[in-house]
Amino acid sequence: MVTVHYRRWCPPQSPLRIEFPPELLHDVRLEAMQPARALPSRWMPRFNRVVNQSSGLLFGVRHEDEVRVLAARAHSGDDGHANPDGLARVGTFVCRARGEVFLTDDDLANFEKHEGVLALVVAGGQAGFFVRESDGSVQAIRSHEEFQVADAAAQPVSRKTAVGAELPAPAPRWHAWRRVAACAALLAIPAGAFAYLRPLIPRLPIALAIREEAGQLVIGWNAGALNEGSRLEITDGSERTILMLPANTSSATYGLQGGDVEVRLSTDSRMGGAHWEAAHFATRPARTPPASNALRDRIGALTIEARKLRRSLADGNLRTEQLAARMDELTTKPEQ
Repeated sequence: MVTVHYRRWCPPQSPLRIEFPPELLHDVRLEAMQPARALPSRWMPRFNRVVNQSSGLLFGVRHEDEVRVLAARAHSGDDGHANPDGLARVGTFVCRARGEVFLTDDDLANFEKHEGVLALVVAGGQAGFFVRESDGSVQAIRSHEEFQVADAAAQPVSRKTAVGAELPAPAPRWHAWRRVAACAALLAIPAGAFAYLRPLIPRLPIALAIREEAGQLVIGWNAGALNEGSRLEITDGSERTILMLPANTSSATYGLQGGDVEVRLSTDSRMGGAHWEAAHFATRPARTPPASNALRDRIGALTIEARKLRRSLADGNLRTEQLAARMDELTTKPEQ
């Protein structure tokens, strides 16, 4: 039995189903950290400070309408990108410190330049994929489905990245209102601290796991990670089963029909997005059971009967040949 964990992005409107390991989003952020020097922000005009973005290429494998993204590489100066581990180039990525999830004209031009089939945009704590539609166009204004980086990533790269990158930049405050704003913030802390910090509380992993017991597929997960109305989707060949799970459940049992089963468990996140995990179960083809004694006896009787019929047919052919020879003698005998 082989169990593989990955994240899947497959909204109904998308012509592609995209799979990626949880650490891919961290790799994108690490690749986005360029060592190039920049002027300190205090030397730049206050209202002309802009949020920089970085970009690069995504590598993986593709089979028909399924793409598995496995690696990310930032753009280099010579624009040369060796495919890691022989993977194929499948698209591009864009990483911004904050902002909205969309593709700019330059991002689209880079996407067309590298003939990608998908693009990943990471903006602060949000992310989303953009895919090439069946007619070749790309919907660049909005992704078919956005998701929280904290929900899709396995573990933060560092404490600074996990907290600082998820929060939007604070809005500029006027000097005259600094003391007033500080006092108001101190008064509002007791009432708003929990609501403000709740999105930052680490979410329990779903920890989806599957195993086979006596022809039954036992599916288990972390009960504390589910909310009311969670969905368990089981795809067994051409059969698809959907179960609505109440809160605090921790397992389910499914009767296997085939040898290739895909399981996906999704629940709502605190920020209103989707939090999910998927697993794949595959078994070896079942061996054909040996024939029973009754079946072997029946086969033996049919074999004996077939031999008798063949012997009878041979005797009939011999009798026919003898009669034909006798007729030839009678017809060719000269008249006296």
